[in-house]
Amino acid sequence: MSHKVGFYIYDEFQTVDLAGPLDAFAVANDLLAPKVGYELVTLTNETLPVRSESGLQTLADDNVANCRGLHTLVIVGGRGCQSVINNAQHLAQLRQLAGSCQRIVSICTGAFIVAAMWPERTLKLSTHWDFADKLAAQFPNVIVESQKLFVQSEEVFSSGGLTAGIDLALSLVAQDHSMALAQKVAQYMVMYVRRSGDQRQYSSLLSAQQTLSHRFQDSIEFIQSNIDKPLSLELLAEQAALSPRHFRRVFKDKVGLAPMRFVLLLRLEKAKNLLCNSELSVAQISVLTGFGTPPLLTRKFSQEYGVTPTQFRENFTLEI
Repeated sequence: MSHKVGFYIYDEFQTVDLAGPLDAFAVANDLLAPKVGYELVTLTNETLPVRSESGLQTLADDNVANCRGLHTLVIVGGRGCQSVINNAQHLAQLRQLAGSCQRIVSICTGAFIVAAMWPERTLKLSTHWDFADKLAAQFPNVIVESQKLFVQSEEVFSSGGLTAGIDLALSLVAQDHSMALAQKVAQYMVMYVRRSGDQRQYSSLLSAQQTLSHRFQDSIEFIQSNIDKPLSLELLAEQAALSPRHFRRVFKDKVGLAPMRFVLLLRLEKAKNLLCNSELSVAQISVLTGFGTPPLLTRKFSQEYGVTPTQFRENFTLEI
């Protein structure tokens, strides 16, 4: 049977929160028989057109109060979500509609609307990392999973910022149909399919760069640019125009990790991304990440994550 998926939009919604997941389901439709595909509709509380943050004007297909037969309700994010939260009638209409749905999905800051719909529920929700603290402060019952791309909490699915909504949509396509179909959709959309909910919205290692001096920002950029090459403490210190001892002490003080430990974790992070998002062999990945040979990559990878690169790749799916 086909699934009816409704996308809830409002004034100042985020365009990509609608367009990305909507296109993922639409591409799936192109690959499915009509009887088992998705019926896709947009929903608003009013009958008037709504305008996105970027100025795109959209006339919805249906009204929230009138919608029937919805399987999945997708609540997109955007600057206007607070206006929805402040409107008791709109929240009541959404709660009533959600009560008849099998799945509730929030994209990015749409998590704020979901939290406001059920303020007494203890839900795990993901949202854009920059809004995580605000979500936790505004809704104390919510367990905020800000580092994950997407999470499931009972019938509620939520994604992080912007393109993470596409990752969640692909995961739902895989649940509804098959991993193979999700793979084909991702290929058609020219994106990686194997980003699971456990992946971070951003690199916790590279985020340290934002608060460093230019000298150490340059050091991290040097490491990134030469991650496939032999790197030593002496080479990094020379690049920073410091003695090895001084460089090691100051780098650890500023970044929180010893330089060579940072290099190792950055190499392993790149290896994980390549294992998930490419068809490269473990031998090729060993070279591209500076380990040189598969045995060294396998040993370091197993020490850090408890599984071999091959096991990690085999077990890495779109499952939440």
